[in-house]
Amino acid sequence: MPIYEYTCEHCHYNFDRLVTTGNAKVSCPLCQGKVKKLMSSFSVGAPHGHTDGIPAAAGPKMCTNCGPSPYDVSGN
Repeated sequence: MPIYEYTCEHCHYNFDRLVTTGNAKVSCPLCQGKVKKLMSSFSVGAPHGHTDGIPAAAGPKMCTNCGPSPYDVSGN
């Protein structure tokens, strides 16, 4: 069963819903308004070290109050 993403045309609330059939009637859970199905995106993982042309992301960023990043290889 697919999960679809929706936005309410009245109150602009975004939500997702597990839908059992493609023609299920879905309304906004907050205001019961008419909804529009959104274009969904997805993420595909790759084994460690295999990016197949996908550029490697930098290490996670840390806030400035938490100290140096463990990914800082410059020694600073």
